[in-house]
Amino acid sequence: MPRTSLDRFEQRKLTRAKLIEAALQLFSTSGYEHATVDDISQAAGYSKGAYYFHFSTKDDILLELLRVWTEGRSVVLAQGGEMDANPREVLHEALANFMSYADVPQWPGVLLEFWAQAVRNPEVSKRLTQAYAGWRKTLTDTFATAASAGVMQLQSAEDAAAVALAAHDGYAVQIAIGSPGGKAMTPAELVEALLAPLEAAAASEGRQAAAR
Repeated sequence: MPRTSLDRFEQRKLTRAKLIEAALQLFSTSGYEHATVDDISQAAGYSKGAYYFHFSTKDDILLELLRVWTEGRSVVLAQGGEMDANPREVLHEALANFMSYADVPQWPGVLLEFWAQAVRNPEVSKRLTQAYAGWRKTLTDTFATAASAGVMQLQSAEDAAAVALAAHDGYAVQIAIGSPGGKAMTPAELVEALLAPLEAAAASEGRQAAAR
């Protein structure tokens, strides 16, 4: 039977997805600079011609991976903000999910490549800057809500959001390089350590207010 347009469309989607998956794996192990278009094509099981049907350059697939990663992290934060729970649970859950890469363990290694290429590639730099600005705003709002509810004591919700993002980046590096010198904390443990002092300060303030 002749292949329909839908069959061809689905096959092209599958080919593109396999190329992206191969690039994710190779960039996380060999690095962006060392992985070639030939390497990506062969790892995906296709010819170089198939690669160039979907992507014009190697930069294009890097930008596609960057889009997938940033959109995925944004969805995680948005879902956390919609939880029907108290502000503390919302914040803990959102941060733990944001910092977790258990589902796709290759991402932390590829993040190192994003950051390295941002120094040289203005488009990568622009997209990273935009993504981090959006996450900072979302986290600022979530921290502010928790502070207003008396869950934690903050000098600045925006500064707290910036620290949380820095913790995410440091944690990703730790995972990518294998956590030398010790076992990496789980995302939940990291979030607990990050927020515990803020929550303790709020609890102390509450006890002092009750005693007055």
